Amino acid sequence: MDTKVTKYIHASETDGLGLSVVRTEPADGTNVCGAVLLVHGMCEHKGRYEPFVNFLSEQGYIVTIYDQRGHGESVRSPEDLGYLYEGGYEAMLADLHEMVLEAKEYAKDYTGRTDLPFYMIAHSMGTLCARCYIRMHDAELDKLVLLGCPSKLSGMWPGLQLVRGLIATQGGHARSKIVDFIVGNGYEKKFASEHVPHAWTNSDPEQVRTYNEDPLCGYTFTLNGYENLVRLAMLTYTDGGYAMNKPELPIRFYSGAEDPCAVSREKLGEAIKLLRKQGYKNTKGKMYPGMRHEILREREKEKVWADILAFLQS
Repeated sequence: MDTKVTKYIHASETDGLGLSVVRTEPADGTNVCGAVLLVHGMCEHKGRYEPFVNFLSEQGYIVTIYDQRGHGESVRSPEDLGYLYEGGYEAMLADLHEMVLEAKEYAKDYTGRTDLPFYMIAHSMGTLCARCYIRMHDAELDKLVLLGCPSKLSGMWPGLQLVRGLIATQGGHARSKIVDFIVGNGYEKKFASEHVPHAWTNSDPEQVRTYNEDPLCGYTFTLNGYENLVRLAMLTYTDGGYAMNKPELPIRFYSGAEDPCAVSREKLGEAIKLLRKQGYKNTKGKMYPGMRHEILREREKEKVWADILAFLQS
């Protein structure tokens, strides 16, 4: 199927920050079967998803992906990578809502259909954004896919106080090796014997090498970024406060069985149970043996792609 690609800048209504966006779609609007918004993770960018985006578009989906604030090309200067600006995580969620509405409106105009299904697929930190998003806006989605979900960890409140204390003395733009070690060491140590940074992200050494050599990946988050990441995670795992406009929303968690971000099958199960407790009864999960964090880029990624496609088409 022929596709076309459009690149543009969306100005955030929060602070005017330019969000870099790419939309990939079937060239013939009559062949569209749905629209998808992709939400990437921490310390990465939209360009890494091009193969998966192309796969979805070839199946008939209009796919929109953007660099979240402080990531990729959505920065005011290169020094702002990992800095979420004054709006922080609340601005991230506001950006997400703007992108949902914009992507839905475009899909409706392009196809002339008001009944076109709209899906969100989120990875890692993006799953925190997505789960916070549905607290108020679940009615905007027809299905939600969560990949590489970070499980609830203990010590978030003390961690937040530590970061806030450092911000008070060093400022939000500062980067702390101590904080970076505290956050990342739990992921790195499981694969320390491989002697390669970020080995926890993928079982394929070539993919790890590509990540490590990408200047838009793997950098140290700013203290501002870490403060907002913790606050986002705390809200994600807060029990209650959901508007619950669409309790029938189908939600799927997909994670690698070797992903230290998921921690364990039991911890992933806790995340699923929390959403079920809120009222989302059609929430299920699956773990892939041998896979680590970035399951869309793993050796057997086609299995994950096929499962996601089957879920969207079901």
